Amino acid sequence: MKNLLLGNWLVVPRLNQIVEYPAGREYTVTPKVMKLLLVLVDAKPEPLSIENLVELVWHPKVVSDNSVYQAVAQLRKILNTDPQYEEYIERISAQGYRIHPNIALREHKAGVMPVSKKRIWLLGVTITLLALIAFFAFYIQTDQKHKTQNNPYFDEITLATHLSQSTAVEELARAKTIYQQVLSKQSDNVEALSGLCNAFMGLSVYGAVSEYESLALCRPLLEKARILDDTNIEVITSLARFAVMESEIEQAQDYFKRGFELSTKHARLWHWYGRFLRDQHKIPDAIAAHKQAYQLAPNDAVIIRGLAYAYLNFRELVLARKYFDRSVAVAPHTKNNPLYALDFYPLNHNRASQYLLWYQNNHIHHSKLYPAQQLSHILVLLSLGRAEEAEEKYQQAANLGSISTAFRLYVESGIAWRQGDFEKAEELLKQRYELDSKGNHYVMPYILALLARQKIQPALTLFEQHFADIAAFTLPEAGNVGQHLTYALMLKRTGEQSKLKRVTQLLAQYLNQGNQLDAALSPYWFALNNDVAETKQALTQLLNTGWLPDYNDSFFATDLYLALTSDHEFKQAWLNKLESRQNEL
Repeated sequence: MKNLLLGNWLVVPRLNQIVEYPAGREYTVTPKVMKLLLVLVDAKPEPLSIENLVELVWHPKVVSDNSVYQAVAQLRKILNTDPQYEEYIERISAQGYRIHPNIALREHKAGVMPVSKKRIWLLGVTITLLALIAFFAFYIQTDQKHKTQNNPYFDEITLATHLSQSTAVEELARAKTIYQQVLSKQSDNVEALSGLCNAFMGLSVYGAVSEYESLALCRPLLEKARILDDTNIEVITSLARFAVMESEIEQAQDYFKRGFELSTKHARLWHWYGRFLRDQHKIPDAIAAHKQAYQLAPNDAVIIRGLAYAYLNFRELVLARKYFDRSVAVAPHTKNNPLYALDFYPLNHNRASQYLLWYQNNHIHHSKLYPAQQLSHILVLLSLGRAEEAEEKYQQAANLGSISTAFRLYVESGIAWRQGDFEKAEELLKQRYELDSKGNHYVMPYILALLARQKIQPALTLFEQHFADIAAFTLPEAGNVGQHLTYALMLKRTGEQSKLKRVTQLLAQYLNQGNQLDAALSPYWFALNNDVAETKQALTQLLNTGWLPDYNDSFFATDLYLALTSDHEFKQAWLNKLESRQNEL
């Protein structure tokens, strides 16, 4: 097949190369991408529809429209680096793609330059290119500015774009109105289509629109924008987001691939890629992606919160709380903050009160998009002592098949424990543990169940098997001091005095370094040291902080706390006060 000169590019089909002419920069493309370019060249200046391109390039293989969009994007990425022409491949609304009529096309009869000659050419034109860089930069900027100024909706779009980045509901609503006004006059304005979707998504975060509703509102806008311009990074990012939210893995992968071909500097694209990796349980990679997003937009609350969740998934609670707190400081009126807070901090009276208000206003639409929220709410109900209501909600829960088996077993165990069926609760947690018996992710609730049922030796054996570093007497850290205390209490109950002494010394060393135990751990420390009065005082102070048993973390806390004292009168008074606090909610 003969070589072609397309504008300022030499097309070499035999080698699947596109070479800058005459400077010599080479780009190698896949055979399908080269075939697409040649098909468009043969049809010049007529446009070819997506269907025609699929037939001419990929037949007999069946591919989606995305294959065409990706191939066109790759060609544009190469060809549009030529500053002389604004666009090589033009999109014609409702007709398809074509080579722009202004692009010159002619046969190139000479062979491809040998590498050595290319180097000579490159050396020979270097000075000229350096001299022209400033001119081309000025030319491109001037041309872009000229086009922008001639845009009849420049004022409206730029104002709406600014407003849509706000966290204030009034400004987001105003942005939505402006975009809608532009679209009423120019229905194919890509910036307005994408911007209106961003406004809806902003309102779903800060206003009355739910995420479920924003998905329905955005879908037609984004599909239309994609057809009009499949290289718009905002459109691709939003489509990637919705593919992640709907667990459309292959579609999400396609959008991320296209997005990163267009730009590696788009913060929200990195954010949603991190979320995608978290869903695939690739947590270290997810943290890297969320860090990249954070570096690009350190004051975007959505992006900060994404990094917080990545660290939470990695069991780095200190860092997780650090970034979650930052997200709240940046956007304190985020609608779902009361819900998110329960993932990062233990339940207490204040957080439960705020959550219940959130649930009253938002749970219906939220559960449609996130079915697991139904089970999270059941855990809150159990924490508040509402066992019958929790059981009823579990029977009514929809789409449980989309929720992980581990989470369902955990919730079922919590219901059984609250209803007094301790044997069933233990068995369910054992089943959950056996889903991943080599890892540590599911073992601690099972250990606590054994401990709460006075099966101390099996609990201790399992603990030492899974937490060998703690059993090897390493110094406690902020993230595992609770596990050290649990280990010490098991050693105390089994009478293993030598081990108990070493762990107690390590805990004392940790505290002597200026570290403090939070209110939830202090009772265990005093009980470990046989300080009866301080143990009861710590338990009383715990209730005074507004503490509530957090079934999302452990549904054995109440039983384990009461086991720290033998004073039955104190136990009953403590339980009565706890139930009184629960009934207030």
